[in-house]
Amino acid sequence: MTRFHGKPRHRELLHGRVHLWLEERKRGDGPSLLLLHGLGESGADWNDEVKTWPGAVYALDFMGHGRSGRLAGGAYTVELLAGDADVALAQIGPAAVAGRGLGAYAALLLAGGRPDEIPAALLLPGPGLAGGGAVPDFDADPTLVLDDPEPPASDGIRSEVCVDRRALRWFDQDIRPVDYAHEFAAAATRLLLVEDGSAAPPWWKTIRSSPTVNLLGGASMAEGLLALQLALG
Repeated sequence: MTRFHGKPRHRELLHGRVHLWLEERKRGDGPSLLLLHGLGESGADWNDEVKTWPGAVYALDFMGHGRSGRLAGGAYTVELLAGDADVALAQIGPAAVAGRGLGAYAALLLAGGRPDEIPAALLLPGPGLAGGGAVPDFDADPTLVLDDPEPPASDGIRSEVCVDRRALRWFDQDIRPVDYAHEFAAAATRLLLVEDGSAAPPWWKTIRSSPTVNLLGGASMAEGLLALQLALG
Protein backbone atom coordinates (compact mmCIF):
# COMPACT_ATOMS: atom_id res chain seq x y z
CA MET A 1 0.00 0.00 0.00
CA THR A 2 1.26 3.49 -0.90
CA ARG A 3 -0.45 6.73 0.05
CA PHE A 4 0.69 10.25 -0.80
CA HIS A 5 0.14 13.16 1.55
CA GLY A 6 0.63 16.91 1.60
CA LYS A 7 3.53 18.82 3.11
CA PRO A 8 5.90 17.32 4.05
CA ARG A 9 5.38 14.72 1.31
CA HIS A 10 5.57 11.18 2.55
CA ARG A 11 4.51 7.69 1.60
CA GLU A 12 3.11 5.04 3.91
CA LEU A 13 4.45 1.64 2.89
CA LEU A 14 3.71 -1.84 4.17
CA HIS A 15 6.41 -4.38 5.11
CA GLY A 16 4.62 -7.52 6.22
CA ARG A 17 2.23 -6.26 8.90
CA VAL A 18 4.25 -3.14 9.76
CA HIS A 19 3.51 0.27 8.26
CA LEU A 20 6.59 2.30 7.30
CA TRP A 21 7.02 6.05 6.98
CA LEU A 22 9.06 7.22 3.96
CA GLU A 23 9.47 10.98 3.67
CA GLU A 24 10.47 12.82 0.52
CA ARG A 25 12.93 15.41 1.81
CA LYS A 26 13.46 17.05 -1.59
CA ARG A 27 12.80 16.56 -5.26
CA GLY A 28 15.28 16.65 -8.11
CA ASP A 29 16.10 15.31 -11.54
CA GLY A 30 19.39 13.62 -10.61
CA PRO A 31 19.96 10.21 -8.99
CA SER A 32 17.85 9.43 -5.95
CA LEU A 33 19.26 9.10 -2.42
CA LEU A 34 17.78 6.88 0.32
CA LEU A 35 18.70 7.80 3.93
CA LEU A 36 18.83 5.15 6.69
CA HIS A 37 19.06 6.53 10.23
CA GLY A 38 20.86 5.30 13.35
CA LEU A 39 19.56 3.44 16.40
CA GLY A 40 16.99 5.43 18.35
CA GLU A 41 16.77 8.05 15.61
CA SER A 42 14.38 8.67 12.73
CA GLY A 43 14.46 10.10 9.24
CA ALA A 44 13.85 13.53 10.78
CA ASP A 45 17.36 13.47 12.32
CA TRP A 46 19.18 14.01 9.02
CA ASN A 47 20.36 17.61 8.75
CA ASP A 48 19.84 20.03 5.88
CA GLU A 49 23.12 19.06 4.22
CA VAL A 50 21.22 16.27 2.47
CA LYS A 51 19.38 18.96 0.50
CA THR A 52 22.57 19.59 -1.51
CA TRP A 53 22.04 16.22 -3.19
CA PRO A 54 21.18 16.87 -6.87
CA GLY A 55 18.30 14.37 -7.10
CA ALA A 56 15.38 13.35 -4.95
CA VAL A 57 16.12 12.55 -1.30
CA TYR A 58 14.05 10.08 0.74
CA ALA A 59 14.35 9.46 4.49
CA LEU A 60 13.01 6.16 5.84
CA ASP A 61 11.86 5.54 9.41
CA PHE A 62 12.76 1.94 10.28
CA MET A 63 10.14 -0.18 12.02
CA GLY A 64 10.06 0.63 15.72
CA HIS A 65 11.40 4.14 15.03
CA GLY A 66 9.97 7.53 14.24
CA ARG A 67 6.54 7.44 12.66
CA SER A 68 6.77 3.87 11.43
CA GLY A 69 4.83 1.08 13.10
CA ARG A 70 6.13 -1.36 15.66
CA LEU A 71 6.76 -5.07 15.39
CA ALA A 72 4.25 -7.02 17.49
CA GLY A 73 5.06 -10.43 18.92
CA GLY A 74 8.57 -10.90 17.59
CA ALA A 75 12.24 -9.93 17.73
CA TYR A 76 13.72 -7.05 15.77
CA THR A 77 16.73 -7.89 13.57
CA VAL A 78 18.87 -5.84 11.20
CA GLU A 79 17.76 -8.14 8.40
CA LEU A 80 14.21 -6.90 8.99
CA LEU A 81 15.45 -3.33 8.71
CA ALA A 82 17.21 -4.19 5.46
CA GLY A 83 13.81 -5.50 4.37
CA ASP A 84 12.28 -2.12 5.32
CA ALA A 85 14.83 -0.41 3.09
CA ASP A 86 14.15 -2.91 0.31
CA VAL A 87 10.45 -2.01 0.42
CA ALA A 88 11.40 1.68 0.14
CA LEU A 89 13.75 0.92 -2.74
CA ALA A 90 10.96 -0.88 -4.57
CA GLN A 91 8.92 2.33 -4.38
CA ILE A 92 11.56 4.88 -5.38
CA GLY A 93 13.59 2.78 -7.83
CA PRO A 94 17.41 2.52 -8.05
CA ALA A 95 19.13 4.87 -5.62
CA ALA A 96 22.34 5.64 -3.79
CA VAL A 97 22.11 4.94 -0.07
CA ALA A 98 23.54 6.71 2.98
CA GLY A 99 23.31 4.94 6.33
CA ARG A 100 24.40 6.03 9.81
CA GLY A 101 25.16 3.69 12.71
CA LEU A 102 22.54 0.95 12.68
CA GLY A 103 21.50 2.27 9.27
CA ALA A 104 25.06 1.80 7.99
CA TYR A 105 24.90 -1.93 8.66
CA ALA A 106 21.44 -2.13 7.08
CA ALA A 107 22.86 -0.21 4.10
CA LEU A 108 25.64 -2.80 3.79
CA LEU A 109 23.10 -5.64 3.66
CA LEU A 110 20.94 -3.78 1.17
CA ALA A 111 23.88 -2.80 -1.09
CA GLY A 112 25.19 -6.37 -1.12
CA GLY A 113 21.74 -7.82 -1.75
CA ARG A 114 20.72 -5.31 -4.44
CA PRO A 115 23.96 -4.36 -6.30
CA ASP A 116 22.10 -3.76 -9.57
CA GLU A 117 19.86 -1.17 -7.92
CA ILE A 118 22.37 0.51 -5.58
CA PRO A 119 25.38 1.91 -7.47
CA ALA A 120 27.04 3.14 -4.26
CA ALA A 121 26.41 3.37 -0.52
CA LEU A 122 27.85 5.74 2.09
CA LEU A 123 28.39 4.20 5.55
CA LEU A 124 28.72 6.62 8.47
CA PRO A 125 29.48 6.09 12.18
CA GLY A 126 26.57 6.60 14.52
CA PRO A 127 24.28 5.02 17.12
CA GLY A 128 24.01 1.25 16.85
CA LEU A 129 27.07 0.76 14.63
CA ALA A 130 28.54 -2.07 16.72
CA GLY A 131 25.43 -3.98 17.77
CA GLY A 132 26.15 -7.02 19.92
CA GLY A 133 29.53 -7.79 18.36
CA ALA A 134 30.73 -10.58 16.10
CA VAL A 135 29.73 -13.49 18.33
CA PRO A 136 26.84 -14.08 20.77
CA ASP A 137 27.27 -12.87 24.34
CA PHE A 138 25.83 -15.71 26.38
CA ASP A 139 26.15 -13.69 29.59
CA ALA A 140 23.98 -10.85 28.29
CA ASP A 141 20.71 -10.17 30.07
CA PRO A 142 18.01 -11.61 27.76
CA THR A 143 15.24 -9.65 29.47
CA LEU A 144 13.60 -7.14 27.16
CA VAL A 145 11.42 -4.16 27.95
CA LEU A 146 8.07 -5.30 26.60
CA ASP A 147 5.70 -2.65 27.88
CA ASP A 148 5.10 0.61 26.06
CA PRO A 149 2.77 3.25 27.48
CA GLU A 150 1.87 4.58 24.02
CA PRO A 151 0.01 2.12 21.76
CA PRO A 152 0.29 2.49 17.99
CA ALA A 153 -2.37 4.36 16.07
CA SER A 154 -5.25 2.33 14.68
CA ASP A 155 -3.82 2.45 11.14
CA GLY A 156 -0.34 1.44 12.33
CA ILE A 157 1.18 4.88 11.71
CA ARG A 158 2.15 7.03 14.67
CA SER A 159 1.37 10.75 14.72
CA GLU A 160 4.56 11.64 16.63
CA VAL A 161 8.22 10.70 16.35
CA CYS A 162 9.06 8.06 18.97
CA VAL A 163 11.02 4.83 19.45
CA ASP A 164 9.97 1.34 20.52
CA ARG A 165 12.15 0.62 23.56
CA ARG A 166 12.18 -3.08 22.65
CA ALA A 167 13.96 -2.17 19.42
CA LEU A 168 16.71 -0.39 21.36
CA ARG A 169 17.37 -3.55 23.38
CA TRP A 170 17.22 -5.94 20.43
CA PHE A 171 19.63 -3.95 18.27
CA ASP A 172 21.98 -3.42 21.18
CA GLN A 173 22.40 -7.23 21.24
CA ASP A 174 22.22 -7.84 17.47
CA ILE A 175 25.00 -10.16 16.23
CA ARG A 176 27.10 -9.09 13.21
CA PRO A 177 29.37 -12.00 12.09
CA VAL A 178 32.42 -10.73 10.24
CA ASP A 179 32.34 -13.34 7.47
CA TYR A 180 28.69 -12.49 6.84
CA ALA A 181 29.51 -8.78 6.55
CA HIS A 182 32.47 -9.50 4.29
CA GLU A 183 30.31 -11.44 1.82
CA PHE A 184 27.81 -8.59 1.54
CA ALA A 185 30.63 -6.07 1.09
CA ALA A 186 32.16 -8.18 -1.69
CA ALA A 187 28.78 -8.37 -3.46
CA ALA A 188 28.15 -4.61 -3.32
CA THR A 189 29.02 -2.34 -6.24
CA ARG A 190 30.79 0.34 -4.19
CA LEU A 191 30.92 1.23 -0.50
CA LEU A 192 32.29 4.47 0.97
CA LEU A 193 33.27 4.31 4.65
CA VAL A 194 33.59 7.49 6.71
CA GLU A 195 35.88 6.98 9.72
CA ASP A 196 35.89 9.62 12.47
CA GLY A 197 38.47 8.07 14.80
CA SER A 198 35.95 6.25 16.97
CA ALA A 199 36.38 2.55 17.69
CA ALA A 200 35.36 0.44 14.71
CA PRO A 201 33.40 -2.79 15.35
CA PRO A 202 34.73 -6.09 13.94
CA TRP A 203 32.35 -6.15 10.96
CA TRP A 204 33.50 -2.67 9.90
CA LYS A 205 37.19 -3.59 10.23
CA THR A 206 36.61 -6.69 8.12
CA ILE A 207 34.96 -4.96 5.16
CA ARG A 208 37.78 -2.39 4.92
CA SER A 209 39.80 -4.91 2.93
CA SER A 210 37.08 -5.50 0.33
CA PRO A 211 37.96 -4.25 -3.18
CA THR A 212 34.54 -2.57 -3.30
CA VAL A 213 35.37 -0.29 -0.34
CA ASN A 214 36.83 3.24 -0.35
CA LEU A 215 37.89 4.79 2.98
CA LEU A 216 37.10 8.49 3.41
CA GLY A 217 38.84 9.20 6.71
CA GLY A 218 37.30 11.96 8.80
CA ALA A 219 35.03 13.32 6.09
CA SER A 220 32.11 15.52 7.05
CA MET A 221 28.55 14.67 6.04
CA ALA A 222 28.76 17.13 3.15
CA GLU A 223 32.10 15.68 2.01
CA GLY A 224 30.74 12.14 2.25
CA LEU A 225 27.71 13.02 0.13
CA LEU A 226 29.96 14.69 -2.44
CA ALA A 227 32.14 11.56 -2.59
CA LEU A 228 28.99 9.46 -2.96
CA GLN A 229 27.82 11.67 -5.81
CA LEU A 230 31.21 11.39 -7.55
CA ALA A 231 31.14 7.61 -7.11
CA LEU A 232 28.04 7.54 -9.28
CA GLY A 233 30.07 8.93 -12.17
